[in-house]
Amino acid sequence: MVKPVEMPADSQSLKKALHEKIEHLNGDKLSLLNRVVLQLEADELAHELDRAFDEDRRQGRITSERVQQILSKVRAKHGCQP
Repeated sequence: MVKPVEMPADSQSLKKALHEKIEHLNGDKLSLLNRVVLQLEADELAHELDRAFDEDRRQGRITSERVQQILSKVRAKHGCQP
């Protein structure tokens, strides 16, 4: 059984440890790490958008009727069928 590597708990020490690990990665691993970071950023953005849309719905800024109006306009502008 493989033992998990202990990582520092405080953010400054963790940043330093991660920077050291990154320095030793090859190109393929760096590319993979970059994709992981991009996915984390995309996930966070999706959560922020969900929260913002939920708040807009609660405040009545987004309604089913308004969404249908917008969709109809976009479909008409781009010649799309519903």
